Amino acid sequence: MNLALELDLLICNKYLLLTYPVVREMADDLVYRALFVGTYALFLGVRGYYRFVKLRKDQRNQEEPEAERKSFGRAESAIVIFILGYLVSTILYLIGSPWIDWSQIPSYPIWLRLLGILLALTMIPLLAWIHRTLDRQYSPCLQIKSGHQLIRTGPYARIRHPMYTVLNFFSVGLALLTGNLLVVTFSLMLMFSFPWVAKKEEQMMIETFGDEYREYMTRTGRFFPKI
Repeated sequence: MNLALELDLLICNKYLLLTYPVVREMADDLVYRALFVGTYALFLGVRGYYRFVKLRKDQRNQEEPEAERKSFGRAESAIVIFILGYLVSTILYLIGSPWIDWSQIPSYPIWLRLLGILLALTMIPLLAWIHRTLDRQYSPCLQIKSGHQLIRTGPYARIRHPMYTVLNFFSVGLALLTGNLLVVTFSLMLMFSFPWVAKKEEQMMIETFGDEYREYMTRTGRFFPKI
């Protein structure tokens, strides 16, 4: 009887030793997914308020009609494709779909995940700062509003497109948290498409503000402060 009990305990111990790494990995994945969802919810809270609530309030109080929206050209189509790819791959990661198991990076270092979540969280207050600086001049599309002024304060004092910097770093930060090659790839593709968007926007600003904007460009960097 004692021998049978000892054998049972030995088998159970071996089973636990074999399954513990798998169980631990599953638990860690749940934590990473929860961090992803929580961080994205904070980001969407800030973005959604300025993108929908405040924007609609400003539009109701605006006396003059909005200026015509301009197209980003080919860059706009590329960004839409990359955003869709990023969102689809992210959703598949969050629901644990086996379709993208092949893209999960093996032995992914935890410090990269921590770096990613720290980077993403840092971008949220910066996003709020940018929106507060833009105030009523924020537009979700390529557009010059009535009474538009050139913003040169806050984050715009040294960077021409801080919004794009924040959006890109937030996406890359969350992609690093996932440890998924597909999500990381789409976030990088999205980042590399923004120089074309910024160039189009700068062309519109030069047409509107002329030498004032050209002088502003000499003192600022496109996505990072000018050294």
